[in-house]
Amino acid sequence: MSSSESYDDALATRPFKHRIDRRDRRALAEELIVLDHGPDVYRVYSEAGKEYLVDTRLPSCTCPDFQYRDTDCKHIRRARIETGERSLDAVETEIRDALDELDAHIANLAAQRAELVGLRRDLDRLKQN
Repeated sequence: MSSSESYDDALATRPFKHRIDRRDRRALAEELIVLDHGPDVYRVYSEAGKEYLVDTRLPSCTCPDFQYRDTDCKHIRRARIETGERSLDAVETEIRDALDELDAHIANLAAQRAELVGLRRDLDRLKQN
């Protein structure tokens, strides 16, 4: 704890949300099939059997998520992972870092809980007197 940081600030916590993007999570977890279609172009089949054409160079995808939100969709992300354009080691590092950050957050919450349990015990003792 730095000298300018108070005890309360050190224990303060805000809602925690890990940094693994929702589309990355879906690209990893969902059953997607990636097939070559041409140089840097792939046909990606969703769990529902829908086919999307993905170009990893541009990037572009024919799915509604990409068309309406103009962001790398799960199909683009999965194609990059399966073709080695995105390193599995890099993905693993991101997940490991998120787990480490979550573990630190849990430890912070546990410390706050222990303090509150102690305060409740102190309050109960004062009430008995």
